Amino acid sequence: NHSDMADETAEQTVQILQQEATQLARQQEVDRVLKLSALDPFSILQIPQTGTPAEIKAAYRAKSRLIHPDKTAHPQARQAFERLKAAESDLMDDEKRHRILAMIEEARRELQSEWKQQEQNDQQHRSADEVEKLVMARYRKIMVDLEWRRRQRVKQEMAREGEAGRREEEMAATKRRKQEKEKAWEESRDERVRMPLRQSLGSPTSAGHRASVASELSPRTDRGHPGPVENSISEPDEEDQHSDNDSEDDDEEPALRYKRLGGSVDALFEKDTASALAAAERFLVLGTHWGNIVVIDFEGNEVQRWRAHSATVNSVSVDAAGEYVASAGDDGRVVVRALYTDDVTIVDYSRPVKAVALDPQYSRRASRRFLSGGTSGQVIVHEKRWYGKGDTILFSSAGPVQAIQWHNDLVAWACDEGVQIYDMKEGARISQIARPQGSPRADVFACRMHWRDCRTLVVGWADYVQVVVLRERTGMQSPTDASGPSLYAEISVLFRTDFVVCGLAQHRDHLLVLSYGDSTTTAVDANGQQRVRDAQPPELRMISRDLEEEASDVLALDGFPLLQPNDYALAHCAAANSDCWFVLSPKQLVSVRPRGLHDHVQWLAERADYKQALNDIEDARNNVGRWASSRDEVRDAEYQAIGEARAQALMDIGDTHEAALVCARVLPRTADPEAAVAWETWVFAFAEARALQDIAPHLPTGEPQLTSTAYEMVLAFLLATDTEQFRQLVLEWPPSLYNAYSVVLAAEDRLQKMDASEVEASQQLARTMALLYDRLNQPSKSLRFYLELFEPEILDRVRRENLFDAVRDKAELIMRYDDHMLNDNDVQLSERSQASGVQLLTDNTDAIPSASVVKQLVKSPEHLHVYLHALRGRDTHLSAPFADLQLELYAEYDPHLLLGFLRTSSAYTFDRALEVCEERALVPEMVYILGRMGDNHRALMLIIDRLRDVPRAIEFAREQGDPALWNDLVMYARDKPEFIVGLLELGGASARPTRVIRAIPPALHVPGIRRALARVLHDHHLQVDLSTDCRRILDRDCDVLSDRLRRLQHQGISSDGAQLCLACQQPLEEQMALSANTHSRSALAFWCGHVFHDACVLLPEVLSKTQLPSPFASSVGLGANQLKSRVVRGPRDQRAMLTQAKLDRSMLIRQFAPACPVCAEYDQQIAHQTTHSGWSPSERRDRDQASEPTESASKNELPPMQSLQI
Repeated sequence: NHSDMADETAEQTVQILQQEATQLARQQEVDRVLKLSALDPFSILQIPQTGTPAEIKAAYRAKSRLIHPDKTAHPQARQAFERLKAAESDLMDDEKRHRILAMIEEARRELQSEWKQQEQNDQQHRSADEVEKLVMARYRKIMVDLEWRRRQRVKQEMAREGEAGRREEEMAATKRRKQEKEKAWEESRDERVRMPLRQSLGSPTSAGHRASVASELSPRTDRGHPGPVENSISEPDEEDQHSDNDSEDDDEEPALRYKRLGGSVDALFEKDTASALAAAERFLVLGTHWGNIVVIDFEGNEVQRWRAHSATVNSVSVDAAGEYVASAGDDGRVVVRALYTDDVTIVDYSRPVKAVALDPQYSRRASRRFLSGGTSGQVIVHEKRWYGKGDTILFSSAGPVQAIQWHNDLVAWACDEGVQIYDMKEGARISQIARPQGSPRADVFACRMHWRDCRTLVVGWADYVQVVVLRERTGMQSPTDASGPSLYAEISVLFRTDFVVCGLAQHRDHLLVLSYGDSTTTAVDANGQQRVRDAQPPELRMISRDLEEEASDVLALDGFPLLQPNDYALAHCAAANSDCWFVLSPKQLVSVRPRGLHDHVQWLAERADYKQALNDIEDARNNVGRWASSRDEVRDAEYQAIGEARAQALMDIGDTHEAALVCARVLPRTADPEAAVAWETWVFAFAEARALQDIAPHLPTGEPQLTSTAYEMVLAFLLATDTEQFRQLVLEWPPSLYNAYSVVLAAEDRLQKMDASEVEASQQLARTMALLYDRLNQPSKSLRFYLELFEPEILDRVRRENLFDAVRDKAELIMRYDDHMLNDNDVQLSERSQASGVQLLTDNTDAIPSASVVKQLVKSPEHLHVYLHALRGRDTHLSAPFADLQLELYAEYDPHLLLGFLRTSSAYTFDRALEVCEERALVPEMVYILGRMGDNHRALMLIIDRLRDVPRAIEFAREQGDPALWNDLVMYARDKPEFIVGLLELGGASARPTRVIRAIPPALHVPGIRRALARVLHDHHLQVDLSTDCRRILDRDCDVLSDRLRRLQHQGISSDGAQLCLACQQPLEEQMALSANTHSRSALAFWCGHVFHDACVLLPEVLSKTQLPSPFASSVGLGANQLKSRVVRGPRDQRAMLTQAKLDRSMLIRQFAPACPVCAEYDQQIAHQTTHSGWSPSERRDRDQASEPTESASKNELPPMQSLQI
């Protein structure tokens, strides 16, 4: 069972390992496919270019089983599988395959043509693999160019099609506008009157705003005023003049944005018309002429609806919490309804109620107060009391109450007398603001009120605007009645307009005024008769605190020619995000919002001001500027579109650098495939403009990752134009982005084509190629470039990373590297041989064989000389095979070192050495070589004839020790005075002065011979004295040493009990104890210090003859009777007798001349070595001194005392 479990476990382990190996192979295959270019299907499928369809299918099936997304968990497996499928599809299509093969052959022909031009002088041998790789790299380049041209062609076609479509649309729009204009002209022929355009309060740009808003709201309008109110009588060129003015006015950006609400509102207005409007924080409340109350959201969708009145709804109101809605109608009722409960309050006043206002805190106060007023002229507050509900009349007037506005605790209502302001908290009327004198009838032009804040009320009476400010009463300003209100009112601003006020609201520091033409209601027709005048469209004007009209927009609402000022309403809603206003007409509801960043950007884009639009978007995203609050309005897609439009505009004017910066800011950097497409589109655009150097630094290397074709196209462009930027990108970009081998091949091709003048560019390119080869894990090729560039610390890297095999064939480059680092032509050989490069070659001869280095340096003899010198300094045996070559190098470059080499080396050939020295007339070296060869006579003659050096000749003869040399020297010197004197002075006894003197011819005059003879005699006497003194010293030393030896031999040898016999290796005491009965003395010591048992050293017969009968025998020669007669008197006598017995026995043993066995054996070994070695003792001594003794020899030649370890 255990064996079965073990087998099962082993099988499971094997299966797991196989699965892991399979997954690893799948992932590696996915990475391989992704690294390859999609333009090379043969490499993707790993089949030859001559592969058959069957081979293509087989390769595809095998690869698909590996990289199918269902088979591997690699995140990019699907992309790799799609590339594999595309490769198989291209090759299975005969037309595509033939096209690919044709392009490959075209690339091959181009390369061959270039090689023929380049290799006229220097033929380069390329391997088949290298040629194939170059061909495929050129093929990919051709395909990239074709793809770029195709995209350029498509882009041009799309541009032409877009231009044609745009012209057709413009023509259709022009035709459509003309038809609409003619139709409107015919419909309004009978009603048109000539009416001059009116200018607003001071805005020269208001016409432009009117035109833009009118065209936005009314499809019947052209530029300028709407069609129905166009001038019927005009000069022929007046329309063109207005058009030119409008185009100039369009440069002023509108301040507000308008939108017609649809949805349920359109359905409501089909059967009913609006009469009242109120805005809450989250919804709008409409009152209609049929008595309906409709609650809608800000998009026009109906939320609630109920029938509150049987007649027209004149006013609606909403509390601050947005929970209750109050309405007042001509049926005399006030209805207050809860939106979220069934609570309904109905109060019937039996007379038309024109205005109603809920307490802002209606839902939170138990009093449930609201104010109402109407044709009765009374302002009534309705509230709950402790005894029930009741009404209280706050004010009575002769005319109807038209409007009521409640803000916090302050209430304002308008009647014929003016505007009354009441403090509900104090229960007192604050003030009455009289209606301006000369203002039109109040019932025709209703009063409009708006609380700007809790202390400011803006009142509009027809064409008058009053700004009323409430102030605290002070001591000087208070009235005599101390019980009056704490506030008083004063009119701070009063101005008259040329329009009728239909609504008031606040926008930041500006006042929004909904205006209606003017107060004139009649006009004179062509016949001079008065008739009712058609109304003009309302306008929304923005007036500053300085009473300057900054904007004015015409609202071409439906049916405006038949509407009166009281038909319009303006409501303000302070929504959570931003302010919002709503303009109401009986048949239309328009929302008005401040223009946000999105609107601003669209307005700028329409005017092609993409630069400002882009800057404003970026400022808003950085929370800077006026559009920061609406920064979320512009989405990334719109930001990208604006940026691309800006970049295209810059490209059109040739500013590619700024266009690249814009692209870097706006193009997305996400993993979305559309992001990669956007980047690649712009890469091809910059390629078309020949400005890839501008976009290259900004290309994404992470997300999104572009295709390898895009990166390779950029690198190829920079390789031809800017090698420095090419190098920077290679350093920055990960190697997985592009095919590094293709880039390297292109870089090598570029490097070969560079001129000699492009030194800096070629160096930069070489550094880049070295880096690329490092990324390809080819250190051999990268180190070649680093060495050529003299990169600092590159040799340290070789040692650190153990790259000796990579520099095995780069000896010459290493030597040049040393020359560059030393940077001095006068460097000595010893210093050059210690350079880092030479030391690297000599220290690693296992990885870099010296024979290989010598072969590489043969063409550079000076470098070879430095290398061999360093190699000999490290190990003479390594340089021995090159001794003859080194000899020639020494003779050529450092002749002063040749003699030392000849003396210390024995590996060179004598004949070759002599030949080299003769060629260069190196006489001292020739003398030495001849001496080594045994031709002493010739050597001596060279010294005498060539050098004329007497001391050297004498020294040479003395070194050789050959009497024949002295004879030759004497015979040569007999007729040469200088040689005679030299021999006498320097020759000494070896020259035999007597012989020299006898050889002198009698008639020869020898200058200085007297001095030479005196010196000879002096040297002779000195030698005699030295010999005598030396003999005397030797005799004295012999006497001293003899005495010392004698003393040492008379001394005893101390031995402890544990000492062993050197023969039997037994303790000495045991044998002495065993022989105690026989009275023998068993220990025997020699002068050499070795101790033995006497029985182990002496023969039995000698032992018997030297045995004494008793240790107390007196001396040698005493008989037994005499020994017995001695009497021992004490311990002292016993010691004396014992010592005497030892001496007697030693004298007996000496008679037989015993020898120490250890010393005898040692002498035999020495004699045997001497006999069989063939060396004399002196020669053996010289040999031992020349060579270092080995361990075994030193052990055998130790003295006996040390070898025996006694």
